[in-house]
Amino acid sequence: MTEVFAKQDLISAEKQRKKVLIIYFITLAVFLVASVLFVIWNSNLPYKSNLIYLVKVLHYLLVALYIGFTFVYFGIIYKRINRYYKLINNVFTGIKEENTAEFIKTDLSTTDKDGVDCHSLVFLEYNKYKKDFFERKVLVLAEKPIPEIEKNSYVKFITQGNVLVSYEILPEKIVLTEDLKIKYDKKMKTLLSK
Repeated sequence: MTEVFAKQDLISAEKQRKKVLIIYFITLAVFLVASVLFVIWNSNLPYKSNLIYLVKVLHYLLVALYIGFTFVYFGIIYKRINRYYKLINNVFTGIKEENTAEFIKTDLSTTDKDGVDCHSLVFLEYNKYKKDFFERKVLVLAEKPIPEIEKNSYVKFITQGNVLVSYEILPEKIVLTEDLKIKYDKKMKTLLSK
């Protein structure tokens, strides 16, 4: 089977997450030191000094900049990196599901999976409980190359949370009974008409 993820992906995502946290804690330390210096400067000024207002305004500006930085940094940068790390971690630790289905097409439109951008591989899969075929979109992370699979080839794939973990292109087609062949043809017509 062709593996989509390597252990190095998890290690690099964890390093990136730690790096972002270290940068934040360094800026927090700088902010705290600067705040302490402003308080010391303010307390050492004479009682009716004209600089008291300047010191307070500068300190308020520093606090406002730091709060804005924190919202942007944690709301955008850290949030995205943390979600990516969690998704990669789930790929390695979560419960995996194995299926075999016929590949229909690749959907390059960007889909959101737990805050991570993904593309889709569209398969036609048979549901043994409903005894019918259905369209299944298996997600591939946008950072990963999309597997090159020929249309109408059968693929055995492993997913975790509907994210492609590994796949194998099967050399032979699966033989369908007459009843399943009718359902298959009907479903293929509706899929191809989209």
